[in-house]
Amino acid sequence: MNNPVSNNLKKNKFGKGLKFCIGIYLSLCLLIFSSCVSHLKEAKFYYDQGEGHLRLYQTEEAMASFKKAVEEAEIKVKNHASAQLYMVKGLSEIRLELWEEAERSFLKAFSLGYEKGEEWAKELSLFGLASTMEEFGLEDSALKVYEGILGRSNLTPMTVLAAQKYMDISLKKALQMPEPECKKELMKLIGKAEKLTEKDLSCGYFHYVQSQIYSHLGRYRKSFEEAVMAKELGLPSEEIARDNDLQIIFCYKELKSICSPGEWDTFQKIYSRWVKKWHWKDSVTPHWKTR
Repeated sequence: MNNPVSNNLKKNKFGKGLKFCIGIYLSLCLLIFSSCVSHLKEAKFYYDQGEGHLRLYQTEEAMASFKKAVEEAEIKVKNHASAQLYMVKGLSEIRLELWEEAERSFLKAFSLGYEKGEEWAKELSLFGLASTMEEFGLEDSALKVYEGILGRSNLTPMTVLAAQKYMDISLKKALQMPEPECKKELMKLIGKAEKLTEKDLSCGYFHYVQSQIYSHLGRYRKSFEEAVMAKELGLPSEEIARDNDLQIIFCYKELKSICSPGEWDTFQKIYSRWVKKWHWKDSVTPHWKTR
């Protein structure tokens, strides 16, 4: 079950690019689903601005925007407190790594309650609260919240976010177990990942998850196929996309070492067609990678 590429899971790297993805999805949720109530506008504006800076790797500018979002929210809650406003405040505080303040904001949001049609906001707040719990070492409790979101949410962005965090924690725990228990846990996880794919077959990230787990189970052909599907459907960040490319190459090398001559000849023809389609430099060098 040794996998040099996927062993990055042991280093909590399965959520690679997660912060980047969170920004994209949360900004999207806020943009699409939020109402244009005037007392929320300023805080939302600065939060979205901060996420935009992060996507451009402008860290200082992003932190300044998140601080401004918190300041605006604090001013507004004095006169017009609302669950959504505390939610935006909490999300900004997560970005600033103000974990205790973020927890208080999310709990305040829940105490105020959400109106009908604001289920998306409730799920965002739940996700934020779970993130603060995880940061304070309550991984098991956070895991239950992420699993709950996975089971109930009908919003693909929220499902992807929860899946990333859930799989990150679960895989880390599984890979720390002795091999028999590890394999049993991986089989449970592949079942959950397959259910996610059934829920949304077009989500590339869910196929990426399956590819990683199948690789740990030594099922390299299946891992390869899921990684190809993930690549073709698209992934939520460049970082995850590159990690998926490395997984494809890893499967290629593993299959080369275990396939019979006939099986390898057949697979190599298939692989060569994909390499040509993706405009890779050669079988083990994606277009983005230098030798």
